[in-house]
Amino acid sequence: MNQESGRAKLFPAEKLIILSISFFSSILLVDYFLRRNREVFLVPVSLAIILVFLYVPQIRQRYAENQARLFLLSALTLPGYAYLYKLAGALVQFLRRPWQDELLARLDLAIFGFNPNLALSGFQPAWLTELMMFSYLAYLPLVAGLAYVLFRSRGQAGLQSYAFTLGLAYLTCFLFFILVPASSPRFYFQGLAPEGGLIFRRLMNLVETSAQYRGGSFPSAHCAAGTVMLYFSLKAGKKVALVVIPLIILFFVSTVYGQYHYAVDVLAGIMVGLAAIPVSKMVLRDRLPGLK
Repeated sequence: MNQESGRAKLFPAEKLIILSISFFSSILLVDYFLRRNREVFLVPVSLAIILVFLYVPQIRQRYAENQARLFLLSALTLPGYAYLYKLAGALVQFLRRPWQDELLARLDLAIFGFNPNLALSGFQPAWLTELMMFSYLAYLPLVAGLAYVLFRSRGQAGLQSYAFTLGLAYLTCFLFFILVPASSPRFYFQGLAPEGGLIFRRLMNLVETSAQYRGGSFPSAHCAAGTVMLYFSLKAGKKVALVVIPLIILFFVSTVYGQYHYAVDVLAGIMVGLAAIPVSKMVLRDRLPGLK
């Protein structure tokens, strides 16, 4: 049985997620014994997730002829990265460093000559807020949708190259969350978050309270992933790129407009994404047959 139809073997992205979850969970366990980190309950969850990933290749082999199930079983690393984001959030204060927001705000001023967060807060009509929140929320469906398109058009190699490159970008950002903890502009500045908007603004309010945490600002993991998505959308074809590229560009702007990131976070995230692409190619060159 060849790679395209699936075999009882871990893909590189699955190995990466297992190693990453193991690494962060080990740090979390150390932090519990040192400082009684309350998020230690995630350690047994991590163990359960690792066991699932170890067993997935066998299930994938069983459903090798069912394309829908094969895709779902081959793309489990994507929700796995979401869990890794949660783990990183539990460790943003592991080094007990003060928030670095003042440094990032000063970098913005030095690079642009003004503060983009303050500048964008001066123009927040309801229609623009809705557009920005829509593009921000479109990020997660785009991650999954592009994965499916790549799987259908370029096979398992296309999907796994995408998943692994995303993983490298995410992991790099999550490590920086611990090394350079920043609470984000919506906590550092007061009263800058857009108040207008209707449905998508309300949905983002729900995301902010239930899925985001204080910290994890530099670099922007969303923008790192968005950069990877731009690259792979071009590989997926012009029609896909015409949908993905405008949304990702709007998404980059929305991260600053919504006060989720400093502009320097966006720049750093783009650089991480750009760096992840050639590194991924180098790592996967002899590991994914059919990769182009």
